[in-house]
Amino acid sequence: MPRNLLPIVTLAMVGGVVWLGWGSASGDEVDFNRDVRPIFNERCVACHGGVRQQAGLSLLFRADAVRPAESGRSAVVPGDPGASELLRRVTHRDPHQRMPKEGAALSDDEVARLRRWIEQGARWEAHWAYVAPVDSGLPEVSDDAWPHNGIDRFVAARLDEEGMTPSPPADCRTLLRRVSLDLVGLPAAPDELASVCRDGSPETYERFVDRLLESPRFGERWAAMWLDLARYADSTGYEKDGGRTIWRYRDWVIAAFNRDLPFDQFTVEQLAGDLLPDSSESQRVATAFHRNTMTNLEGGTDDEEHRLAAVIDRVNTTWEVWQGTTIGCTQCHGHPYDPFRHEEYYSILAFFNNTTDWDQGRWDQAGVRLEEPPTLATFSPQTETEGEALLGQVRELQETMEAIASTAAMQVARRDWESQLDDPEVAGTIGETWKLEVLRIVRTPEPDRDDAQRAFIRFAFAEASPDAELNALRERRSALHEELWALEPLLTPIMQEVPGDRRRTTHVFERGNFLLRTGEVSAGVPASMPSMPDDAPRNRLGLARWLVDPANPLTARVIVNRFWEQLFGIGIVETSEDFGTQGLPPSHPQLLDWLALQFVHEHEWSVKSLLRQIVTSATYQQSSVFSADGLLRDPRNRLLGRGPRFRLTAEQIRDQVLAVSGLLDGTMYGPSVMPPQPEGLWQTPYDDTRWETAEGPDRYRRALYTYWRRSVPYPSMTTFDSPSREFCVSRRVRTNTPLQALVTLNDPAFVEAAQALAHRMLEQHEAGADAGGPDAWLATGFRLALGRESDHSALSALRSLYDEAARHYGGAVADRVAMSGSDAGPEHAALTVAANAILNLDAFLAKE
Repeated sequence: MPRNLLPIVTLAMVGGVVWLGWGSASGDEVDFNRDVRPIFNERCVACHGGVRQQAGLSLLFRADAVRPAESGRSAVVPGDPGASELLRRVTHRDPHQRMPKEGAALSDDEVARLRRWIEQGARWEAHWAYVAPVDSGLPEVSDDAWPHNGIDRFVAARLDEEGMTPSPPADCRTLLRRVSLDLVGLPAAPDELASVCRDGSPETYERFVDRLLESPRFGERWAAMWLDLARYADSTGYEKDGGRTIWRYRDWVIAAFNRDLPFDQFTVEQLAGDLLPDSSESQRVATAFHRNTMTNLEGGTDDEEHRLAAVIDRVNTTWEVWQGTTIGCTQCHGHPYDPFRHEEYYSILAFFNNTTDWDQGRWDQAGVRLEEPPTLATFSPQTETEGEALLGQVRELQETMEAIASTAAMQVARRDWESQLDDPEVAGTIGETWKLEVLRIVRTPEPDRDDAQRAFIRFAFAEASPDAELNALRERRSALHEELWALEPLLTPIMQEVPGDRRRTTHVFERGNFLLRTGEVSAGVPASMPSMPDDAPRNRLGLARWLVDPANPLTARVIVNRFWEQLFGIGIVETSEDFGTQGLPPSHPQLLDWLALQFVHEHEWSVKSLLRQIVTSATYQQSSVFSADGLLRDPRNRLLGRGPRFRLTAEQIRDQVLAVSGLLDGTMYGPSVMPPQPEGLWQTPYDDTRWETAEGPDRYRRALYTYWRRSVPYPSMTTFDSPSREFCVSRRVRTNTPLQALVTLNDPAFVEAAQALAHRMLEQHEAGADAGGPDAWLATGFRLALGRESDHSALSALRSLYDEAARHYGGAVADRVAMSGSDAGPEHAALTVAANAILNLDAFLAKE
């Protein structure tokens, strides 16, 4: 690796101090994070860490390392290398005694570092990400005229260290196209670009940015990013993968970004909107964030197992989205590298373990027959009064049934019923969807059952009991359900906490197996993180507020990094999903801290203010054209010495194609739509669900509104790296494959867009003296697509392609009709070929 690139990949920060390089510290001072932790992580913790603690030793926590292991000796005795078993074993001459047992011995330098570290007291330091951000102040730079804001000072200081200089500003039209694609996901119209560029002042650019931030298209662009994190889909997942009506959550995200809902409130409403005092309908819809989990609705599954699978997914997703932490491994054992213990995972799980998305089998709290309760029922304005009245009646009926099932006489009958469940005929009266859990509870002695189990068995008995009064109530409920379904309510899955008398007890699962439950735990956060306030509720609301508490060292860093990644193509921390010790260190740690503190304290969690600050920086506005020296010294632009240039997302590609062709329909919100896709993709043995290709405007909606089925996601977007949304995805890894070119050249949606763009190219020259001609048509198409004039070489290549196509379509009438979509003449067919080429240009598919 060239010497001048070494600091880029080894940059780390501890307590606000920047460290460079993997080598030992200058002089005798040893730093744990820089000099010791990498040795432990690479050579030791596989056997002596969170997963395995062979010989009773873990080197993940200081307390474990300094206490006696199974041998009676301590691996680390602070200040006494001679008494430290660690040093004795890594230097042992007997290969059967030397550590590590597998692999090469530690180098002399590594041993020397460990020895000096122990001599100096074996200080254990937290990983930089678990230390609160520190404002180190704006650095001095060699050129005070270049920075527009604080961002630029950190970038310029880093470039100064490397003896490099920033790139010149991007030309006006390129910059405006860049910022428009970034902020609203759509290109600006050529006329608007021309108007802004005629002025060319910084103030005019900032006013243009402000218009983009206020555009309703802003929310659509940023919702597309968030839905990857939320694992949003219109289907339930697994093999059956049936439909799910949850698009109101997607619409909530769009609206939240558009109204610039402060990110701390954005967090609280999604994780715990239902627990807010007097929660609104909108806040309850927001909680569908965690109803995006997959649901297995196939016959013969264990509902409790899949309920817990959803809860586990909520834990893992929450920690990845807001903490940039891969905590899922601690479901089975302690974290291999980061300071999270196995038991702590279940303390986190306890926050999510008391929601009602299964507690009453397949009935929601209002008694409506569903597959995914609880739901928020909404009715049309014409049926709202009747619908709410019916829901109230069902709710009262359900409460009456619960009260009857709780009487002393019915409890005796229920115990008798439990004793007969070995009889297949009696067991057959239990609903299939909850039979396994009933039988599991029955095997638990009644005094050992928790409140949730007692409530559930009462509910199951009330549903199965032959008691005449209960049977009459069930029949009445069925009749009310028929009336409810006739009103066609919209049912959105939401989160809902169980009542206090039905709370579940949370246990640690041995090796992650929900059937092997050990010690009981209560809700809490890891000891390595700031503690929750004593008066904070130990529920989802308390957890959500803890996540956005300014004392939390991770949340603001992680979120700022996500928005930075969207704009620059790579985060300040490249591994946006992992800020832990195995993640890549930040390229600009002081900048990351400064932005995090700005986001919380200056912008007051305003996403729009944060984005405005970034896109008005000189760093963002640089030209993306790179020099040979810049490419050699910083091929991935980690020093930010040039502007961002990378391929657009799948959504942006589709939306831009529709926009420049004039086909884009701007309708916002509502049910997901089904634009054209290849035939035969949806084949399921469970039902006759089919992809019903939209006609009319729905065919041209933004990509965000496309129906998303997890087992068969929209193919042209997955080709451009969209995830299946079966689980949370923090960053899409951009690929470059021949299949992508086949999509943009041949996919019906792209061909249709090329036809429409060709029509626009002709249409703009039909009236007036400027009747146009091939060169004028092609120049217009280039300008519509890229917002700038074509250069001579591009126009010449397009003209050659057009002429060749015109000769072909002049004689091949059938081909002409197929290409142009009508018998519009060879010019239109040839222009469609040229328009298709324009829509396939690297410059069009990339943000420059």
